[in-house]
Amino acid sequence: MEEIDRRLIEVFLEVASIDGVSARERRVADHVIARLRQLGLDPVESNPARVGGGNAGNVVCAVGAGEADRALIAHLDTARPTGGLRTRLLPDRLTSDGSTVLGADNRLGVAILVHLAERVARGGFDARPFHLAFTVQEETTLAGSAALDVPRGVRMGFVFDSGLRPGNFVARSYGARRFHAEIVGRAAHSGIAPEKGIDAVRIAARAIARMPLGRIDATTTANLGTLRGGSAINVVPERAELEGEVRALDPARVDAVVSDLRSVLLSEARDAGAKLRFETAWDFHPYEVAAGTLAHREAVRAIGEAGLIATAAVSAGGSDANVLNARGLPTINLGIGAQNAHGDDEFVLLEDFAACARIARALVRPDGDPRG
Repeated sequence: MEEIDRRLIEVFLEVASIDGVSARERRVADHVIARLRQLGLDPVESNPARVGGGNAGNVVCAVGAGEADRALIAHLDTARPTGGLRTRLLPDRLTSDGSTVLGADNRLGVAILVHLAERVARGGFDARPFHLAFTVQEETTLAGSAALDVPRGVRMGFVFDSGLRPGNFVARSYGARRFHAEIVGRAAHSGIAPEKGIDAVRIAARAIARMPLGRIDATTTANLGTLRGGSAINVVPERAELEGEVRALDPARVDAVVSDLRSVLLSEARDAGAKLRFETAWDFHPYEVAAGTLAHREAVRAIGEAGLIATAAVSAGGSDANVLNARGLPTINLGIGAQNAHGDDEFVLLEDFAACARIARALVRPDGDPRG
């Protein structure tokens, strides 16, 4: 196993211990901005009000002189708090002591990019001009990437965020559409006059029994995530609310399944004399960065130069890459090896951490120069 750059571990430890869940990334953003400024760079932060009312905005930083055609991207937030993090550096991996999440998703990506900027700024190796982008609120709404000011001239993006091991990269991803349904029945006293009520919870139960849920086919899933209803044990419940999502590779398939779910709910509500309110919206769209496109070729090249076998993968999860592809920027999500993400047993193998750093360096070498 290659000896990992100890400075890379130091950079990770510095940022991982800073608490910064989604919409509360202020301290993490300040840390990254300060580190980049110490290198003589000029990071720019967008207005936090543009990204869903959080306390920090996206941070974008140019590295090198001249127009850059690529952006390397990581997100500042974690899904769970890392305050009080106590890391354990074992012979083969980094993990926490088991009392908190490690924050490898996505502080690994942040550390890789900050470390890359350090090496370039201090003359560690020659690099083409490139941009760094650190987004906010990835774990909750992807609002950061939706509001990201993509620098002029950037033709491709590389997100350091996939839980796959290095060498693997997400070239195709599912999309997800959420739905919110409210069944409106009629309240009545459950002991004196239950027949006067229209039981919204019972309607919901009948509809759920008919809904296509779980893995519908090889590339389509549907999930009912929450169910709420009723107001008191002696009142026929007049309302029930259901929330869920549908994921698939084909957007038309997503729309079709959402329509089926709505039809089932509407049918049961009408049969019982109730009303249905139904809303749906895309959380993120599916994407495919095809083989032969510039972003795909560059990912394969960089992974190969890092000494790994490049393997294109399909992911059912969403990331900043989904949003950026939907906005017209071909973007690849690279495997960084954050294993058991969001759990207290989250870890990264040191060999994977070192491999990610090699991939990042290869992506910014001029003319694909394999040295450095």
